[in-house]
Amino acid sequence: MYELSKEVEEYQAKVREYSQTVVKDYAKHMDETNDGGEKIVQDMGQRGLLGMKIPPSFGGLGLGETAFAIATEELGAESGGASHSLHTQLNALQLLLSVGGDSAKDWIEAGNKGKEIYAVALTEPAAGSDLGAFQTTAKPDGNELLINGEKIFTSAGSFSTKMVVLARTSGNVGDKQGVSLLLIDSKTPGVEVHKLDLMGIRGAGVSYVKFNNARVPKDSIIGKEGDAYKGAIKALMVSRNGYAGIAVGIARGSLDEAVNRANARKQFGKALIDQEWIGFNLADAFIKVEAARLLTMRAAYLFDKGKEALSEASMAKYYAATVSAEISRLALHIYGGHGLTRGSKVERLYRDSKVMEIAEGTNEMQLMGVSRMLRKQ
Repeated sequence: MYELSKEVEEYQAKVREYSQTVVKDYAKHMDETNDGGEKIVQDMGQRGLLGMKIPPSFGGLGLGETAFAIATEELGAESGGASHSLHTQLNALQLLLSVGGDSAKDWIEAGNKGKEIYAVALTEPAAGSDLGAFQTTAKPDGNELLINGEKIFTSAGSFSTKMVVLARTSGNVGDKQGVSLLLIDSKTPGVEVHKLDLMGIRGAGVSYVKFNNARVPKDSIIGKEGDAYKGAIKALMVSRNGYAGIAVGIARGSLDEAVNRANARKQFGKALIDQEWIGFNLADAFIKVEAARLLTMRAAYLFDKGKEALSEASMAKYYAATVSAEISRLALHIYGGHGLTRGSKVERLYRDSKVMEIAEGTNEMQLMGVSRMLRKQ
């Protein structure tokens, strides 16, 4: 069981108010235009709501992974794209902190305030979930580095000011040594950015990025050259639980819409919720949302206690993603023909939910992680 501190409860109330006012009104715009995630990051930075899991010594709020899970749920209940934009910024900050430490302090502090918006360029067309198979290189050329390669599904790529890039500075593909983390200007000559037209989490700036002899200073390397792999993997594993939070939010938002519709809509002389199959399905959905949240908060609680809760995060991410897809489909079904209308909230959340089963490690990858844990017992 977990218990929220007074500080985290106050933070939750602030984020919920922001989500139910600004994000609620803005979500449709993000979805229709496939743009606008930068506003979420800038707004939250200006309101002092970013950096919730970053230590105060780095300009953060120091509220931990629990607050991060809460924030992603609250935004996710209104917009997967908005919550994903928040997640990307915190993912980048966690990478900078994990790999760079004190050397990245200024960049982390700027990111906490929303003054810098970071894209995370890790995944490649031929690598996918196998992060170690990436092929992007950053080779020395005098006092500079020449970056060549491709990145796909680069979150915030289309509106970022800086990119956090994983590249090989030495060694061969598959080696864990020789991997470096770079922080570069998004407008660097030789960096081509093409925004992707995804079915869900629209507006989050997810892009294809090509590096064609992009020339950057050697001091673009964050932390120790060639020694970023372990820190990057650790940061990414922890951030997975934030994605579970997004999925819980989508499930909760879908359930809220379905319950409101079922109470308001009458058929055959009584409210839809009084039709037994609908009432029972909504009750089942409510239980599943609560269970998904408990799994997510348990993993966050363990991370905050310094535990290596990777299996717990995988369980949370898998279950929350599965539940979000199931409940958003139920909400769409309860809305009937109105739910099929492009631009309705349930239709948007339904599309957002599918992304949850793929992004930040597919459902199958989460099951693989849990199965490894079972083999050790």
